[in-house]
Amino acid sequence: MKGLLTVGCVAAVLAATPVAAQAADAPRPLYRTPAGAVYDWTGFYVGAHVGFIDTDGDSGFIGGGQVGYNYQVGRWVFGAEWQMSATSIRDSANFGPIHAEASLDWISTLAGRVGYALDNRWLVYGKLGGAWAHASGSVTFGPFGASASDTVNGWMLGVGTEYALQGNWSAKLEYNRLEFDPGTINVVKAGVNYRFGGFDPRRY
Repeated sequence: MKGLLTVGCVAAVLAATPVAAQAADAPRPLYRTPAGAVYDWTGFYVGAHVGFIDTDGDSGFIGGGQVGYNYQVGRWVFGAEWQMSATSIRDSANFGPIHAEASLDWISTLAGRVGYALDNRWLVYGKLGGAWAHASGSVTFGPFGASASDTVNGWMLGVGTEYALQGNWSAKLEYNRLEFDPGTINVVKAGVNYRFGGFDPRRY
């Protein structure tokens, strides 16, 4: 009986050896949620956006681009993003023969970003960092004129959500509050991003 048990154990080990070798060569399993595989947000990305801007009374539209990097750890996504937007805000006034114009030419932010992957497609995130705004103005009086421009800096706070589309594309909706001394700028924008790294087709 002892001999039969020994032979049976040896046979079981020999039968299991190919299975164990195949398992060792198999790719490492991906991080998964009950709903399925999680989209990998890790990688550099570039994108574009459009939106609405309000500057304590004046409002208009913005359009621009962004570039950033994400690194995902489990469900948490950490990164940094720089973006720049041109604005449509322009003001003009006439005081007799004097004509004055002013414009908010562009706004820019550089911020850290922390997000949380809710499921295999949705990401919610917050942003905190620095902000810059460039304004210019001119005054003309007959043949005479003068112009000036200035760039001010402040800080920004933002929240948003991003949805992973097919391939490396994603779409986002975001709110930013930019604080300057003096003045506050509120921005709501929608955009798309294209990610250059981190995509794994096995996740779909």
